[in-house]
Amino acid sequence: MQTQPVALVGLHLAKRGLIGNATCDLKRITRQKAGFKALTERLAGEYSLKFETETSSTGREPCVLAKFEDGSTSMILDARDLATIDGSMEKFEKTLRAKMFLFF
Repeated sequence: MQTQPVALVGLHLAKRGLIGNATCDLKRITRQKAGFKALTERLAGEYSLKFETETSSTGREPCVLAKFEDGSTSMILDARDLATIDGSMEKFEKTLRAKMFLFF
């Protein structure tokens, strides 16, 4: 059984070039500064979770991980989930909350 979640970690693709980060579905969400900040504040208030963003230098897919107090992680949104969100902050929040309900 997993322990309590302490953070969500969003991993961006680390591609470089003219369209590199523009093709990262998670990057499209986090670049919506006001909406993303409001979402992270709501998650902090409701679940006491931080939302961290990191860049994957290993070329792994963009995803959102749940980090637990015992140090373990679970992927709660994968590249397919993020692709279907299509840059919509509303869809991102709904999908994220649905997955959190399943995991937490």
